[in-house]
Amino acid sequence: MIDPANMPAPTAEEIAQARENAFNADRPASWVWNEEAVSYVAPIPIPTDGYPYLWNEAKATWTPFPGYPRD
Repeated sequence: MIDPANMPAPTAEEIAQARENAFNADRPASWVWNEEAVSYVAPIPIPTDGYPYLWNEAKATWTPFPGYPRD
């Protein structure tokens, strides 16, 4: 398991590469750029109830992962 607290800070070159990769990646049209995260993010946060979700671009919402058991 990787412990992020013990990882070195990314270099300027690594940040620039991550930014370029994110800009060139396929993403849903509704997602917006988040400079702090150096990534595109959904317009609404993913639920944090412990279940997996998929982004539904047509409805602009998170939908439960099909077939995943729920209690």
